[in-house]
Amino acid sequence: MDDKVFYRYLEIKQDLINNLRDVFNRQHYYTHKYRGNAVTDISVVVETTPQKNKLIQIFVRHNGKWIKDKIVFNSKGIVSTEIKSNLHND
Repeated sequence: MDDKVFYRYLEIKQDLINNLRDVFNRQHYYTHKYRGNAVTDISVVVETTPQKNKLIQIFVRHNGKWIKDKIVFNSKGIVSTEIKSNLHND
């Protein structure tokens, strides 16, 4: 089950990173493209930070296992990324 959560997260992140320049201009599209269902919770958030950088947050959860990634970027590229998960906690 951990693999499904991780691979789904990677699929979403790869799409967002490959289209980084378009994500902020097409917020509605990307926040609605990745949606969860009755079993899996998936959320993509696009917003501006207080420092005027752009933030993408990816969250995937299934059966109590989850991964959350915050990607901060600006016109020069990715500024920082913070990944949290409980995929390897027993």
